Amino acid sequence: MAEEKKKEEGAKQLSQENMLYFWGVGGLVLGLIIGFLVFPGMGVTPATGGAAAANGTFVLDNAKVANIAALLEDNIFISSGQQTDVTYVRYADQGEFIELYYNIGGQEMPVYVSRDYKYIYPSGALEISVVEEQMRTLREQAAADTASQAAGVPKSDSPQVLMFVMSYCPYGNQAEAGLVPVVDQLADNVEFEPVYIIYPSGGECAQNNGTQYCSLHGNAELWQDVREKIIFNMYGERKWAEYVGRANTECSLTDIGTCWLTVANETGVDAAAVVAEFDANKFGILDAEIEKTTQYGVRSSPTIIINEYTYSGSRTPAAYQAKVCEAFNSAPGACGSALSDSGAAASGDCG
Repeated sequence: MAEEKKKEEGAKQLSQENMLYFWGVGGLVLGLIIGFLVFPGMGVTPATGGAAAANGTFVLDNAKVANIAALLEDNIFISSGQQTDVTYVRYADQGEFIELYYNIGGQEMPVYVSRDYKYIYPSGALEISVVEEQMRTLREQAAADTASQAAGVPKSDSPQVLMFVMSYCPYGNQAEAGLVPVVDQLADNVEFEPVYIIYPSGGECAQNNGTQYCSLHGNAELWQDVREKIIFNMYGERKWAEYVGRANTECSLTDIGTCWLTVANETGVDAAAVVAEFDANKFGILDAEIEKTTQYGVRSSPTIIINEYTYSGSRTPAAYQAKVCEAFNSAPGACGSALSDSGAAASGDCG
């Protein structure tokens, strides 16, 4: 009993972000089922029991087999937006675990589950009931995003533009280079805010009162996230845009701990005031960023949300301008000023 409880606790400790990583990325079904599952290397030993007949043989539970098929269909839909039928074919009893074979896209593929159908094994044990709930949420979000894209950008008198980034994600910096001219041009007409993506676990992290704060590229990025948000809070959009544009080009992740001061002085930012606010409120600022990214379900940099509409077009000033200006009930005259259409396509992200 103690060993079984240990197995269950180990599975429950898998974080939400790991669950989303395993089940929410493109092409995962093929990779997960064919090559990514190396059963002997699992960190958690399979649970046993609960599905055996009196003579010790395995008993197939058709309802649970169908539930797993639905789980895989949800994964494919979330990954690709395509509805794909997943049908059960056969199973193989491997003693400690069961191989359930499904037909997916014309290919027969195995999925490894515990004998009691409680756990599924992608490089570690995931509790199926928890994954099912995660997938329901993700599918609802995907359906809502699809409907939002089809409906276009909702209009308002003063559109809200949220830019979710990490200070040293190269793709986020790329998007900032495209959006900064639009922010400068329309600062008086839109409600713009940069939001920095903070994770509750990761590699190098900061801790406060038992809470972990992690940025994808380590603590150098984490603290720069905080400094940039302080500059936005203190000075507003235009100064933030000026500062970030310079910091992105003149500083690197390795020297940002000192380089930020040089850029602050050169752009008219009161570095001493930033340091004082940093020392007094850095964890409160991080808590607020986590709350907003959680509210919007954002995990990757860059993510641009305009009046609740998730933008997915090119990362050029002209493309951003067109979509933001589309969100006005009555577009201001600044929308008629041409911006550059050179820049990057909408490809690549950190998350």
